Amino acid sequence: MAAHGEQILNDRAAMAKIDPSGMTRMIEELPQQWREAESIARAASLDGLEKPENVVILGMGGSAIGGDMVKSLLETTVPVPITVNRDYSLPAFVGKGSLVVASSYSGNTEETLTAAAEAQKRGAHIVALTTGGQLAEQAKANGWPLIQIPAGLSPRAAIGYSFVPLYVLMERVGLIPPVAAELAETAELLEKLKARYGADVPVEENPAKQLAISLKGRLPLIYGSYGWTGTAAYRWKCQINENSKAPAVYNVFPELNHNETVGWEVPEEVTRQIELVILRDREDNPRTKARIDITREIVEKRVSGVTELWSEGESPVARLFSLVYPGDFVSLYLALLYEVDPTPVKMIDLLKSRLAQL
Repeated sequence: MAAHGEQILNDRAAMAKIDPSGMTRMIEELPQQWREAESIARAASLDGLEKPENVVILGMGGSAIGGDMVKSLLETTVPVPITVNRDYSLPAFVGKGSLVVASSYSGNTEETLTAAAEAQKRGAHIVALTTGGQLAEQAKANGWPLIQIPAGLSPRAAIGYSFVPLYVLMERVGLIPPVAAELAETAELLEKLKARYGADVPVEENPAKQLAISLKGRLPLIYGSYGWTGTAAYRWKCQINENSKAPAVYNVFPELNHNETVGWEVPEEVTRQIELVILRDREDNPRTKARIDITREIVEKRVSGVTELWSEGESPVARLFSLVYPGDFVSLYLALLYEVDPTPVKMIDLLKSRLAQL
C-alpha cells in the first residue's frame, strides 16, 4: 500500500485536480505526437535545400532540446558539424553553406528570431520549425521552408514535434540514411513505456511513481555519459525543474570523474540529501562503464539512494527515448507529490514580463 501522501499517485481524480492544465495527458500522448510529427515533417516542402556544410539549430528551452538530441545522436557519424545555438548571436562560421533551423514552439522566442534574422543577412539556408507566431510570418515573407506543428502544448511537452522533424530533415538533406524504421521502432517502444509508467498504473507496479517518491524532499542528481545519455540526463534535470518546480542537477561521465567526484568528500549529512539516478546504455565505452561502476561503489553509501536505468530498444533513437520518456513521468509524479500544477512556469513568465518592461 502507498504511504500517506503518496496515495495521491493512485487516485486519478486527485491527480487531475492538481494538474488542471493536463500535463499528464500531454505526456501520455507522446506516442501519438511522435507519429504525427513524422507525417508533418515528410509533407513539408523543402525547395531549394541542398546538403549543407554545417547545421546550426537555433532554439531555447523546450524548443532546443530536440536539437541537443539530434546533435548527440549524429555528431560521431555525420561528416559535418552540428551546433545548437542558444543565444541572440551566431557563430562566426555561419554563412552561405549553412543550414540554420530556427526552432521556436511559440514562434516568438526573441533569441531565436534575432539569430534567424542574422542568419538571413549572412546568406544561410533557413528552415523554420514552429506553431506560428512571428517566426512563421518571417518564413512566409522570406520564402523559408516552414515545418508547422500543432499548437496548444507546453514546449517541453512537444518533444516529439521538436525532435522528429529535425531528424527527418537530416535525412531529407542527405546527411543520414532513411530513418523511418528507427522512428517506427521508437513509436512502438513509447507505447510500451506508457503502459509501464502511465498514470493509471498503481504505485506498486509503477517504477516512475516509485522513483518520484524517492526523489521527494531530496536533490535529484542525474548522471549520464558523454553523448546522448548525457543529453537524456540534461532532459531529466530540465523536466524536474519545470514540471516539479524543484532543483535538480546533472553531469556526464567521464568528465565528472575529473572534478565532481572530489565533491563527495564533504560530510555525509550534506550528501545524504542527494538521490542519484544513473542513465546507462549497453554500448557505453567499456572504460566509461568501469568508471560508472566504480563511482557508484564510492558514492552509494553517501547518498540517500541510487537508481540505475538502462536503455531499451535497438536503434540509438529508441534507446535515447527509452531513457527520456521515464523522466517525463517521474517529473510529473514528483510535481503531484509536491502538490504543484506541473504546467505553469511562473518564474519564467515573471522574467519575460520584466524584460518586456526594459
